[in-house]
This record gives sequence, structure tokens and C-alpha cells, in this order.
Amino acid sequence: MCLAAVALVSCGGNSGKKGGGKAAGTKTSASVSDAVDLGLSVKWAKTNLGAKDASDSGNFYAWGETAEKKEYNGDTYKFKDGYKVTKYSTEDGHASSGTADRLIVLQPEDDAATAALGKGWRMPTRAEAMELFTQCTFSYDKPGLVTVTGPNGNSIDFPKTGYYVGDKLQESNYPWCWTASMALASGTPEGSEAAIEWHERKQGDAMRFGHTDCYGLPRENGLPIRPVKD
Repeated sequence: MCLAAVALVSCGGNSGKKGGGKAAGTKTSASVSDAVDLGLSVKWAKTNLGAKDASDSGNFYAWGETAEKKEYNGDTYKFKDGYKVTKYSTEDGHASSGTADRLIVLQPEDDAATAALGKGWRMPTRAEAMELFTQCTFSYDKPGLVTVTGPNGNSIDFPKTGYYVGDKLQESNYPWCWTASMALASGTPEGSEAAIEWHERKQGDAMRFGHTDCYGLPRENGLPIRPVKD
């Protein structure tokens, strides 16, 4: 299992916010009408957290933080003290107390979607993101967007984004979003998150999209968030 980010793969250039450094995040409002029923176990927001529309990347957050910032690194990360992980630690000795808390899913107070939108909204778990990947279909007809259509025929769009390392945006042809679940994959460094990426692979002579893989990302990197609602 991989700690939590959602990344969506497609072709072409990026859209949404670009450039170095981020200002302090702003609150955003959402309503039940903004939660789209795709026929899955949860409803998905129409846009990324803080985005003005579906083509906008929205705000960027370190995993477990609830506000944007100018630099995304270990020195500025809320749950690190030097080399110590002070919360969401699975290895004894990595926590500042010396004893790991074994927390592997973000608590509500550390969930940026809950903090911005209120009770009922949250970041998706890895299982919910995998459900999106395995039960939905994907199309790439809209420039800069990936369209996800659920089993019931409803759809939402994800913008192609990158992620922040320090104050630099690492541009990508893929949408990226955090999930709320911690990476525990073999060989993955403790304290890292993972991006669930819509990965393109050869299927015979045809190129098919929609497969998933996990790629480890440090939790201090800055990624967008796509909220869900139960």
C-alpha cells in the first residue's frame, strides 16, 4: 500500500497554476451540488481544492498540512523535526518521542479538504482512488484535462498538474493529487507518500490508459487535492 497521492496520466502540456513559490492558501467554499455522484462509494468534487474551475490546479499542500506556503521541503514541513517524523510514523525511533504512533491515514484536523470545506468533505483514501481508477473510464479529448466517467455515466475533469519541490514546480503531463493514506510499500522510505498515477501502458499494439501504479513522493512536497464527500 502506498501513502497517498493521486496522480492522473494523460498526454500534452500542463494547465493550472505555474511558477515558483506559493502564497498563503485561501479558504474555498463548496456545496453538496459540487459533489458529483460517479456511482462509486464516495462522491467526488468537481474541481481541485481552491480551484476556480476544472482546468485550474487549485492549491498545493504538503501531506497533512492545511495551508499553502512558499517552499515545500523538510525544513518547512509541519511533522518533521530535523530527521524525526513527529506524526504519522510507522517506525520506532523516527518519531520525536522515539515511539511511532502507527497512524497511516490522515486525521480530520490534518485534512486540508476538511479544514477548507467543513465536515463531510475530506481527502480520498487510496482505496477510494483505486476505485476511481478501476471502475471508471478515461478520455483525453479536452486539452489539458483528463475526463473521468463513472459507471453511472456522470463525469468529472482533472487538470494536468505537477508538484512542488521547494519553491519549484516540477511540471508533469499528469494530474497529481494527494490521498489520505500512508505509503507502506516494501522498499518505500518511511514517511513518504505515493502518487497514484494513471499510467499509460502498451496493450499489444494499442496504447491504453487508465492503469494504476504507486510512485513514492516525500510528504513535504506540494500537491493538489481533489476532495470527496461520503
